[in-house]
Amino acid sequence: MSTATAMTHLTWATKRWLINLRWPGLLGLGLLLFTAGLTVVGIQSAQRRLHGLDEEAAEFKSRLGARGVVTAPVTGRSQLSNFYAFFPLTQNVPELLGRMNHAAIEHGLVLEKGEYKFSREADFRLARYQVTFPVSGDYTKVRGFVNDVLEAVPSAALDELTLKRESIDMPELESRVRFTLFLGAD
Repeated sequence: MSTATAMTHLTWATKRWLINLRWPGLLGLGLLLFTAGLTVVGIQSAQRRLHGLDEEAAEFKSRLGARGVVTAPVTGRSQLSNFYAFFPLTQNVPELLGRMNHAAIEHGLVLEKGEYKFSREADFRLARYQVTFPVSGDYTKVRGFVNDVLEAVPSAALDELTLKRESIDMPELESRVRFTLFLGAD
């Protein structure tokens, strides 16, 4: 049998097979081919991204090596000192409160008053500064304010968020928001 007749038989067999599949089978086959193509494209894209990240990491390593920076081995003591160095000092409280006020202004909220409480425990190296604000506004503004404060002040923790609405048809919420700012030793 020649190559031409083999190709003719293969073509007719394929056509007969596709006709027997009908439309659900053809749809399934098409989806299978589409998925295979999408997988190949996704894998190639991921490989290109991985290659780019490898090159970027090598560049950073070469830059560090060019400076002659030698890092000391990380000990438990240096990790602990790095941890405590993350927290702002008590003298930075006005700046942190300014960031909180800026976040409120960004969301159209007014911080008319607040309660402030500073505490330091003898066996705890960090000081706590609790700040409580009564806030009035709709839910999205209050939620945006809280999110922005937590992003702008990384040493802040949300302790309390109380939402109260006078009636179901009123968009305004009476909220009470309490943050704790953790501060390092001076």
